[in-house]
Amino acid sequence: MSNKYMFQIEKLKSDFDNIIAMKKEIRSRMDSTNTKLSNLKNTYNKMIKENAKQIFLFCLDSFFYQYKIFAMELDNIEKLRCILNNRMYCDYYKLHNIVLRYMRENKNDIGNIDESELRTFPVYKDLEPFIQYEIEDIRSLHDTITKFMIHLYKSSEKKAEHVESYNKKDSIGFSISNFLNTLTHENSILKKQIGLYINYISFFHISQKKQLSHLSDRIQDFCKEVDQNINTNHIFSIDDISDEPDRSVLISDFNPNKYSVESPIAPPSTPNDTNKDIESGESDNNNTAPVYPNKFNNDIDNDSIPESSGIEIKELDMNTIPRFVPILTSACPEDDNISPISTPGPAENGN
Repeated sequence: MSNKYMFQIEKLKSDFDNIIAMKKEIRSRMDSTNTKLSNLKNTYNKMIKENAKQIFLFCLDSFFYQYKIFAMELDNIEKLRCILNNRMYCDYYKLHNIVLRYMRENKNDIGNIDESELRTFPVYKDLEPFIQYEIEDIRSLHDTITKFMIHLYKSSEKKAEHVESYNKKDSIGFSISNFLNTLTHENSILKKQIGLYINYISFFHISQKKQLSHLSDRIQDFCKEVDQNINTNHIFSIDDISDEPDRSVLISDFNPNKYSVESPIAPPSTPNDTNKDIESGESDNNNTAPVYPNKFNNDIDNDSIPESSGIEIKELDMNTIPRFVPILTSACPEDDNISPISTPGPAENGN
């Protein structure tokens, strides 16, 4: 047991040092990028003072726009860094309180802790996820939790020694078998409690390294973009526009007939069946009317219809369509005294 738990606790300490190193590296990169953006802004302010002509200000406006884009993106990255730092403090602060409460409630079994050595940490506020906490406070919380686990581990070792002592040295016999079983059981619970806390911290480490790694990659890509923009010394002109199309699909290649949709009522009939139905004026008993393919094309003319179909497209006269008159009927039972109400037409309105 000693090799197992002490090795795991030392492994957590070493892994946490790597997390702190990642945080410091991210902070350093962000400070460096922020300095570059500040220099860009200072350069812009200097240039507009030296070139106050209106046309020059118009040209320099794109310079300020590029700075603004970079500043907004860096601000978003900074917000993400802040919320990750806040969450890290949250995890260790709450776990610290959980372990401390467990030790106080079970002090008779695991021994008292020296309250005078306990440090008071800033209270974490769930409703303020952007408050920043010092790295040293986060480190101190992590170190305190590992000290708690070492204290629990030593208590477990003492319990195991007591069981061994009662079993061998005293030679009391089988009459204390249940007593020894109870001691072993309680010590087993304590061991599992230590393992649970170790797994809690292990999850924190894995998730934090994953999030920090993603943030580090994002900052690195952003820094490269800023450096490329700053180090580009080229005056662009019409010659820099490529003649090659930058789209995978051109609008001129779009064919609307490619996206036709068949009628959901019945399968489309063949041209021979369509001619037969039109000549006879009848349709299949299984279908109420001949069915033709629908097209996403409102501008159909005679040239787009095969001659074999016998179909001729004519212009529709809107005046020949009967006017639709909505009828409002009562929701009450039928009554001879209640007549339908019709909407008057244009002639009846007098309008």
